Amino acid sequence: MVAKFAIILSLAAAAYAGLLPAAKVVYAESEAPAHYDFSYSVHDDHSGDIKQQQESRAGDAVHGSYSFVQPDGVHRIVEYSADAHQGFNAIVRYKGSPVHPAPAKVTYATPVAKVAYAAPITKVAYATAPVTHFVIVLSLAAAAYAGLLPATKVVYAEPEAPAHYDFSYSVHDDHSGDVKQQQESRAGDAVHGSYSLVQPDGVHRIVEYSADDHQGFNAIVRYEGTPVHPAPAKVAYAAPVAKFAYAAPVAKVAYASPVAYAAPVAKVAYAAPVAKVAYASAPVSHVTYSSPAIAYHH
Repeated sequence: MVAKFAIILSLAAAAYAGLLPAAKVVYAESEAPAHYDFSYSVHDDHSGDIKQQQESRAGDAVHGSYSFVQPDGVHRIVEYSADAHQGFNAIVRYKGSPVHPAPAKVTYATPVAKVAYAAPITKVAYATAPVTHFVIVLSLAAAAYAGLLPATKVVYAEPEAPAHYDFSYSVHDDHSGDVKQQQESRAGDAVHGSYSLVQPDGVHRIVEYSADDHQGFNAIVRYEGTPVHPAPAKVAYAAPVAKFAYAAPVAKVAYASPVAYAAPVAKVAYAAPVAKVAYASAPVSHVTYSSPAIAYHH
């Protein structure tokens, strides 16, 4: 009983002194809601590529629209929204009437004309060879003049205007780190443009490119900034087990009446002897008992 009391009292003193281990709790930091705006457009009358899009986000609410001209000339417009409650919703509208292109021109040969031969042109008795050749040539000339001989119809391809367009777009979202942009221009077969983005390590990559019939495709890549490595994530863990050092006996207990000792006290790992008791020669009337000093280490 005395030993249990001493152990409990010692543990209470150690806890008060901050020697017992305590779990460290790390709370996750709340993230700011996502927020961005972006848009782009393309208008190329030569190829008929006409389209645009714009979108905005604030937290879980997204609103945007896009439109383009279909191959039949109809303008399709889509307006959409999405959030955590309503999900994704879109409204689709069409403007204009379908336009069917004219059939392509095909080059072909005129069918062979039917020629009706009349009676012999003239009767020549014993004509010489030059006279006969002259009659044949004269007959062919007359048939050609009358439009009876076939003629090939030639169709020339119409020259196409050189391609020409300009477009650009950009995205800047500080919350997710999505930062990028692109712009491009074309005049005929010459294309010039550039794009840039922020890599995961924080370095800004910039690419400038060009292409034409003579030089082909060429690009120049540049990097700006210094790589930044993120700090390791915080992990919740339990503190290591503390080493306990127990001081001198916790308390002195004075008993008035003789003390009766029962069976030996239970063995305690790494404990000193339970107690030393000094008996006087005269009958025991007063006994002083000191708790043993207990010290152990893990």
